[in-house]
Amino acid sequence: MPDSPTNPYRVESSARFGTEVFTQEDIQNLKPGDVNDLLDKATGMNVTYQGRRSPFFIETRGGGSFTYIIDGAVLPPSVNRILYKLPLAAIEELQIVRGSTSLTLGPSIPIGASGSGSGLNTGFIIIRTKQPRKTEAVLTGSVEKSIGGHPIATDVNLYLGTRLGDSPKINGYVGGMASMMDRPSQDSWFDGRNADNGMGNAGFTIGKFNMNFMGWTSSGNFEMQRGVKYDGTLDNMKWYYDPLQSTVLSTDMTMRWSPNQTTLLNVFKTTYDQKEYVESFINSSSSMRKYKEETRGIGLRHNARFWNTLIQLGGQMSESEGLGPNLSSNYNRYDTSVMGWSASVEQKLFNDRLVLDAGYRQDQKHIDNSSTSAAKDSANNDVDMDPAKIYALGARWRIMDIVALNGRYYHGEQGTSGDFDMRSQTGELHPEKQDRMEFAIESDFKAYFRPMLTWFNIKTDNQKTATNTTYTLDSGTYYYYTEADNLRRGVELMIKGDILKNTSYSVSWTRMLKNEDTKNGVTTDNNGVSKPKNLYTLEISHKWRDYRANLSIKKVDSWYSSTSAMGTAEADLGDYTRVDANIKRLFHLKPCLLTATLYGRNLGDERYATRYSTGYYYDRGRTVGMELSLAY
Repeated sequence: MPDSPTNPYRVESSARFGTEVFTQEDIQNLKPGDVNDLLDKATGMNVTYQGRRSPFFIETRGGGSFTYIIDGAVLPPSVNRILYKLPLAAIEELQIVRGSTSLTLGPSIPIGASGSGSGLNTGFIIIRTKQPRKTEAVLTGSVEKSIGGHPIATDVNLYLGTRLGDSPKINGYVGGMASMMDRPSQDSWFDGRNADNGMGNAGFTIGKFNMNFMGWTSSGNFEMQRGVKYDGTLDNMKWYYDPLQSTVLSTDMTMRWSPNQTTLLNVFKTTYDQKEYVESFINSSSSMRKYKEETRGIGLRHNARFWNTLIQLGGQMSESEGLGPNLSSNYNRYDTSVMGWSASVEQKLFNDRLVLDAGYRQDQKHIDNSSTSAAKDSANNDVDMDPAKIYALGARWRIMDIVALNGRYYHGEQGTSGDFDMRSQTGELHPEKQDRMEFAIESDFKAYFRPMLTWFNIKTDNQKTATNTTYTLDSGTYYYYTEADNLRRGVELMIKGDILKNTSYSVSWTRMLKNEDTKNGVTTDNNGVSKPKNLYTLEISHKWRDYRANLSIKKVDSWYSSTSAMGTAEADLGDYTRVDANIKRLFHLKPCLLTATLYGRNLGDERYATRYSTGYYYDRGRTVGMELSLAY
């Protein structure tokens, strides 16, 4: 339950208005292509594709960054090359915690390489994997085809699971999934990807003690799409990963000493191994670089409720190691750790009509080693970076039974400007600071009309941006950074409801009022320049008898400036309306249930791009497919 102290992903009452949840049923109805496609359907989200070593950028409300958690395992920055491989059928629930003032969920700064310390996170994306509710088996297969001569793509998943015992005091479960995904491409696009996945989980409850285990392993390749230049010619660089191998292992334990005293423990390990190839479409040049990283972590939290007061105390620690070259450098070696702790209190007043909360968090990165040259492996040893410090306040006031007001305030001081290779060409770089405020009014007016209006303001001092100028160090090429103060302000309207028993809908509009950078007293407007002003989403689902039809529409405004490692380019970006739809039919073949789904993505065949680096990276366009799922 959302408010239960045994819920490891519990967020404060004042933060739930900014939290969006996609259940397994929602995912089946939306029929996205992968996890990034699912996130792109969330309110205020803008997913852009770069086509290089950090392919996907996921921003909310004009910017920011997220911390990703799978079953308690905090993922490193390489997540943008991992998540596309996670089978959607393996997800029980995906939760987006925006602008979080919930400080117990995870670290406030990214874990991993020493270069990941720049910036405070905007929120969390929490994924819970599927657990069986009964003895069940599900076999799912799909085929799809994109226009333009692309080969047929296939996807196959087999899930098996069962419950063990039916006593509320002693019970358990075990489940497993195997899947294969293959989306081949043609050389004129070079955007193929495939993955072989295996996942298993198990858990048990004995009295007041509960324990869960999860393991996921994946291996596949990833081709970085060719850019289409201004004159329509293709970029000749041929970049790809083969294989990308990743493993996530996690366990969590809950001890409920009494109805009001609960201790939660989680332990995790992630490994990431890649072979990166740099080749050309016009000659035989080829180079291969092998890079590997490993992260281990542990978190401990105690939740104590005293009448109407909830106190949460916790700490988390992670250690990360990496070795090998990649596109950034011919040599990387790092050994870092992040130690953090948090404390929060939540107070309910006036028969729970008013809820107040306050929290503090501190995270400190320690660098045992950070080097970009074997000759410097002994440098930068045993260094404590300045700690990141966060203060948060929240309130929720239910004015009447159908109307509630919510407010949150967040102040974060990063403590460090980044790793040892982050340099400024003109002067000193300073730690980043953030001040965030949100106010929202929501109403359960009627089942068919549940609106919520949110105003948000995010101010970041000393925000870092890569310049177009580079320098060379130990055979590696790096970009100088600059810093500026950023202000993002906007409003967000969401309306959802159920019409009678068979139709549900959700519509949202995110409007950026300001998105400005100020440097040396000069203010630059990014709104509609490097970021879209408006984002709209619409989702409708209707069921009749054994049929269900689902429609998803996203409209994004245009922008024309794109900054990447290749520099800043002016291009026609965004300005698209994407329409996805599907219709499914149930066939009752007792004791089995067969579901047939006909689906289409980008039905309007919009040729849109969201970044320009080595060229435009266009969407594939209209894609249609068929999925069959047999469940026992």
